[in-house]
Amino acid sequence: MNYKYHDTISEAEFVLAESEFTKKADEKDSRFFRFVWNRSGYSKSFMVDDIPLDLKPNQVLACTNLQQVRINADESPQGIVSLCFNRPFYCVHTNDEEVSCNGLLFFGSDQAPVLFLDGTEEEILETLLRVLKDEFQMRDRNQQEMLRILLKRLIIRCTRLARKQLIKKELNEGEIDLIRQFNVLVEEHFRTRKQVSDYAEMMHRSPKTLTNLFALHSEKSPLQIIHNRIIMEAKRMLLYTGKSVKEIGHL
Repeated sequence: MNYKYHDTISEAEFVLAESEFTKKADEKDSRFFRFVWNRSGYSKSFMVDDIPLDLKPNQVLACTNLQQVRINADESPQGIVSLCFNRPFYCVHTNDEEVSCNGLLFFGSDQAPVLFLDGTEEEILETLLRVLKDEFQMRDRNQQEMLRILLKRLIIRCTRLARKQLIKKELNEGEIDLIRQFNVLVEEHFRTRKQVSDYAEMMHRSPKTLTNLFALHSEKSPLQIIHNRIIMEAKRMLLYTGKSVKEIGHL
């Protein structure tokens, strides 16, 4: 079943879909950020930018509007919940101070993060889902703001999980914010800035500081993250545009 909010003036959209995940590429879907939650008792096979991904029970996948995510054609969407929103409804970049997700939950690496829900988190999300369904059926002047508040609550819950599950060593808030800032800057400038020193200068840090920080946080160095983002964009262009290999090679 689908629940949808659409404001014709701002073009803000927020969609909750149950067991109706699309199985083929749809260009209009690229406007959405999305959470994909496997509520079934079985693993489900997906393709994220043409890369296979098995989403296990009680796992949540977070994808940006740049990523193409599809359930495999021979897979049942039963038990899959998809929550989709576009920038006019909620911009994770503009409102990062509210939810602190940019550069971690979204635009945090070359891959879409997968989060595991324990029993407590599962219960919290189930409750949130029920409240969302009720609110989607309301039709008054406060509906958009209430839906936005509930979405922010979901983003914050998932961001807290991402801090625990995606960062391999306990870091302080300042160090996590540096990692997020670097990831966001790479997302914004990878086409023109390809050296760690470029980003270190923008962040008013030394390249060595960034390298040492990522050695604590990730198996990938800052330079590998830059290169992986360039490679990922080249793959997307090959898959989803008509550009030639020569054109893509100038990326």
